[in-house]
Amino acid sequence: MSDTSNQLPGKGPMASVTIGVFDGVHLGHLALVARVQEGAARLGGESVAFTFDPHPAAILAPDHVPPYLTSTSEKVVRLREAGVDRVVVLPFSAKLAALAPEEFVDQHLVPLAGPAELVIGPDFALGHGRVGDARRLAAIGASRGFLVEVVPARLEDDEVISSSRIRRLIQRGDILPAARLLGRPPLVAGTVVRGDGRGRTIGIPTANLDVDPGRCRPAAGVYAVRIRSESTQSGPGHAGVMNVGNRPTFDGTGLRFEVHRLDWEGDALNEWWELDLIDRLREERRFESPAELVEQIRADIVRSRQILSM
Repeated sequence: MSDTSNQLPGKGPMASVTIGVFDGVHLGHLALVARVQEGAARLGGESVAFTFDPHPAAILAPDHVPPYLTSTSEKVVRLREAGVDRVVVLPFSAKLAALAPEEFVDQHLVPLAGPAELVIGPDFALGHGRVGDARRLAAIGASRGFLVEVVPARLEDDEVISSSRIRRLIQRGDILPAARLLGRPPLVAGTVVRGDGRGRTIGIPTANLDVDPGRCRPAAGVYAVRIRSESTQSGPGHAGVMNVGNRPTFDGTGLRFEVHRLDWEGDALNEWWELDLIDRLREERRFESPAELVEQIRADIVRSRQILSM
């Protein structure tokens, strides 16, 4: 008798599926991805990740939406790069939030993926009131032909790797620990917009980045960065230095993201730039004169070159 455990009548090979917000697609998320890849290979089916847009908090608790680590499009790219065969992005709405877990499974999970197994994290819960925990999902799966497996949380320094933990690190400027939990450098991205041109007057031209206020923002300070632009999408990116702050030496107001791209001259106005934050060089501070600021920036450039050449 042939083994048909990975099939339902008329449906053919079945999928290994995981569900989550997956903000950041960090090492904890990648443990789920690795498990669904293994399951898909064993089942002869595909690996599928379900995620949501917008973040569920935008509907359920709009005054408490966490700043995002990855936009939806970035999240899809990261999941696909990690080896997921297919990413399903469900529009999150009050109607979706009101579904019982059985309704979610019948209306979305089964029709869109046909799972043989559902792989979830230990704190995952589905449906209105988060009543669809692992036990209830296992009962639902038993009646609909799929198994449920809970993957233990991944720890780093005896603490769970989570999106909220990574956000806190980035917001404090702790870039290296955040990168360790993400498995890659944190990202800042935005469109280059026109600034006041002060950088050119002091001999260190900068591009001003319009960063979405909803994105998780690093603490004020100076950072060594790698820049990917529309003209340099492949490779490690172009070396640079970024200042995040309000330019206290010039009595500036409002948070600015000012990027000096090393050994480059050009006009990047309206280009989309993605910056990998490699390390924080120092805090932002007020200098007694523009000349003193320029001296410090040149020292920042030297240090950034050293860091980025490692």
